Amino acid sequence: MPRAAIISDIHGNLEALQAVLRAVESDGVDYIVHLGDLVGYNASPHECIQLLQAKRAVSILGNHDLAILEPRMVKNFNVLANQAITYCQKQLTIADIRYLQGMPRVEVLWDKYLLCHGSPESLESYVLNLFQAKRLFNLLRKRYAGIRFCFFGHTHVQKLWICDQRGKVVSPLELPDQIALGTEHRYLINPGSVGQPRQRDNRAHYLLFDTNRELVHFKAVPYDIQTAQKKIVQANLPEYLAHRLQDGI
Repeated sequence: MPRAAIISDIHGNLEALQAVLRAVESDGVDYIVHLGDLVGYNASPHECIQLLQAKRAVSILGNHDLAILEPRMVKNFNVLANQAITYCQKQLTIADIRYLQGMPRVEVLWDKYLLCHGSPESLESYVLNLFQAKRLFNLLRKRYAGIRFCFFGHTHVQKLWICDQRGKVVSPLELPDQIALGTEHRYLINPGSVGQPRQRDNRAHYLLFDTNRELVHFKAVPYDIQTAQKKIVQANLPEYLAHRLQDGI
């Protein structure tokens, strides 16, 4: 089985995506898997789509991607996200739109790994607390009985939830760099955000998944934040979107 780089929430940040792709090339991955939200917030949605498409990444839709295809969704967005989607709509080509249209909302990879953005039920669902994690584990038991691993995004925070055979759900307070996944447990795994991390660490986040040994490596790499910020300002996007990149929030 292959070694995969799992990435999510690029949000039009070309500099962050380029840094991650350079890193995963050194890591020697066989596949790149993207968990949604190629567009939004940052200034290079077209370039990010082109680059990820060139890498032949396995990619699913995020809620910002869907807002490009279904503009009515922006009514659920805050002012900043709404303005960014308006900007993206002007930047994307017909080919970009077709690429987004070809993405599924949910994917089961190699018959073993469930990929979703928020949850299999909704691209906009958050898994941030114990109650939400338990709810998603219950959904997996009912609809995806043979699946032990669910990779998700949307929160922009690296996270691991573990459910044992008794149904007890826990999450490590501190994530080690490498985690061996047990054969008797189920897992919800979030690689964090490439393009707009929100865990007070301004590096671009992702993870490596060794499917042979079932090892997860949580990773982060620095990138050229100043160039990404400059592009946001030049695009007349809200300046706060540039400031938050520096703080990782």
